[in-house]
Parts: sequence; structure tokens; C-alpha cells
Amino acid sequence: MKKVAILLSSLVAGVSMLAQSNEPSSSYKVSADFTYANEYVFRGIKSAGNSFQPSIEVTIDEFYVGFWTNQPVTKNQENELDIYVGYKQQITENLQLDVVATYYWYPEARTFGTKKTYEAGVGATYNLRGLSFSAYGYYDFRLEATTLQASAGYSFPLEALGTSLDFNVYLGTVSARDTDPDALRTGVKEAYNYYGADLTLPYRLNDNAILHAGIHYASNDGEPLWADDNKLWFTLGLTVGF
Repeated sequence: MKKVAILLSSLVAGVSMLAQSNEPSSSYKVSADFTYANEYVFRGIKSAGNSFQPSIEVTIDEFYVGFWTNQPVTKNQENELDIYVGYKQQITENLQLDVVATYYWYPEARTFGTKKTYEAGVGATYNLRGLSFSAYGYYDFRLEATTLQASAGYSFPLEALGTSLDFNVYLGTVSARDTDPDALRTGVKEAYNYYGADLTLPYRLNDNAILHAGIHYASNDGEPLWADDNKLWFTLGLTVGF
């Protein structure tokens, strides 16, 4: 679900590549991530406070399947579990296409709150000399919501430390025709824009493990009215590849 965390995805991919380099004959990779965030912000809107965000992903050739969850530490905040499956195709040396489907489950949703929903997405990423440009489109079938997001990132080499400083900015727009499909009153529309930036520092512990720390900023254009804007939060996590 959390495709806004582009830098974290690249870290997972990096660890998987390290694992693959040790076993070149293997056609599959497994990566697990254990992250703590002092806020959970998705597409410009805060969903929870202090949270643990464990995940696991299995890649077989161009196909991948994964599980991601947000488990709030703060009481009276709902958890979230996401299952996703996708396919990536390398079109050229620099261009990659991606198709993904995600199932969102909110087991602790309150009465008439959204219990589940599902989304399909397609996007492309272009990489060139440390620069990365991505454009994605998503459609949520229960919320009847269309999301468009563009992002750009750059990895600054830190050769003295044997790592890099990864910077990413993004801009998106959401338009939904039914924000509460399980409520008594359905058909509530909502539209807003959001933007943000991520700064992540990964540190390789060994060939199969990377420790990463990040600081993140996100905001929206004031809609929906109940949503906070100008959010600043940090993450600390460990990614392990098998």
C-alpha cells in the first residue's frame, strides 16, 4: 500500500540484490522490513501516531507479492493490514513499468467505518545517473477514488561512509466519489492535493542487512477539512534480505 515510501522500497530492492549476488542461481528473493514511525502519514493525511510497520515481500523473476501492516502503539487508533501483488517489466536499461493490486483491511474499524477496500495501480520509473522519476495512477474500486502521483529522487553518494543520502519529493492528487462505502450515508465525495519529501540515510550492516533512518514531510491543500497538514515525522528501521 505504502507506495509513497519510495525510498524504503528502493532499500528493500537493494538488500534483495545483495542477497541475490550471493546466490546468482536463485530466481526468487525475500526481503523483510521492520520500521518504527512516530507518525503514519499516507498520501498527505495522518492516519495514526507512533506505529510499528513490519512488512515482507517475495519476488520471483518479475512478479512480487507482499504484506505490509501498520500497528499503532497509541490506544484507540485503528491498525491496518495490506496485501499486494504486482508485476515489473524492464522495458529499457533505464525504464521500468509496474502493475500492482492492493487489498486494504482495517480489522479494528469502528461501526460504519471502512472495513476493507481494494486498489489497482500502474506506473513507470525512469532512472538515470542517480536520478529517479516516477509517475503512478491508482484506482480504488470501493472508494471510487482516482489517485495520480509523480515523484523525483536523487541518491547522493557518501563514499567516505560507504553509503548514500537518498532524497525524494512527490506530488499527488486524489478524487473520490464514495469516501465511506460502509457508512449509513454513502456517496460522500472528496478531492484534495498533497505533496511531500523524504530524506533517508541507509547504512549497510552486512551483505544482507541495511539499517535506515529517515525524516519525512507531507502536507495537503486543506481538504478534507478534518485532516492535519504540515506533518513532519521520522522513521527508523531494519531491512533484511534472504
